[in-house]
Amino acid sequence: MAILKKLLIPLLPLVLAGCYEDFTPDIDTAPVLCLNSIITAGEPIEVQVSRTWLFTDEAGERNPSVPDAAVTIYANGSPVGDDYIPQEGDSIRIVADSKTYGHAEAEVVVPVSVPIAKLDWDAAVTSTWEFDYEDQLSRVYRLDVKVRMKIDDPASAVNYYQFAYEGFPEEPEYDPGISIWRPYEFWEGTFKYEVEPIFKEHIGLFESITSADDAFGFTCFTDKQFSGQSYTLNLQFNNARYAINGAVFEDEMADCGYEFKLYSISPSYYNWSVYRWNVDEGFISDFGDMGLGDPVWGYSNVSTGAGIVMACSSSTYTLNLSDFLKSVIFNRQK
Repeated sequence: MAILKKLLIPLLPLVLAGCYEDFTPDIDTAPVLCLNSIITAGEPIEVQVSRTWLFTDEAGERNPSVPDAAVTIYANGSPVGDDYIPQEGDSIRIVADSKTYGHAEAEVVVPVSVPIAKLDWDAAVTSTWEFDYEDQLSRVYRLDVKVRMKIDDPASAVNYYQFAYEGFPEEPEYDPGISIWRPYEFWEGTFKYEVEPIFKEHIGLFESITSADDAFGFTCFTDKQFSGQSYTLNLQFNNARYAINGAVFEDEMADCGYEFKLYSISPSYYNWSVYRWNVDEGFISDFGDMGLGDPVWGYSNVSTGAGIVMACSSSTYTLNLSDFLKSVIFNRQK
């Protein structure tokens, strides 16, 4: 970041000269329709229609609703009803019209899901401890879990992916007025983004120079490095915890683990994700810190330049730690 500041010092007088002055650039600032939708294979299509406004607008002019908007959804060239369920490979076009704000449309193809070809894993108990709580004995096991997820990439096109995970059973929401006591609990641990290098493929030389080279929170990637071949994601969870609350252990209490999802995503989904990462962590964020403004629209695939229409499908793999935990607990109880 220090290097970037040195490079931009000559620009600062020009940038700061107008920092404290409101102005509207001499461009067409008439409000336009904005479309947003995430189309998921196998689920009904939901579309949000709004309209743009400026920060210089009065508070009463910032209502984004468009009461007179009419939305039509086309699937593979034919209009469909609100109950249409998109399928993998469908071409979906969303069209919106308003007498007040005009016309907007966007088109996206629902990607074909790519199965998780193989998943290998190993886990290790790093520490254990016991404590008493409300006259109940609890035993806690701290775990590190390493996973290798193999993907067989189709060679027919450029493919875009996103990895996601969720631990189970789901942890109940905390309510201070209710005492929640569960016979066992599982915390999924800390996901180590830096272990898998492909999560950093969107990070270029500029970000590396400015120290914005941490892929924390970003799990989208492409098949540019393995098109038509196989690739194995290295996934690691540190400090996961499994707790038994009470003196009695039953086999079903070990039913916990991870649900992994491999999303096949549209180019618009990937491009928007990269743009958002740049806004939050990358060069756009760095320039913003130095006083340079954010692009007006950033990234959009809507005809008006406002909004984003994305599509995805997914494959799921469930990793159950039951057998591993039962072997660990029985061995430690002997």
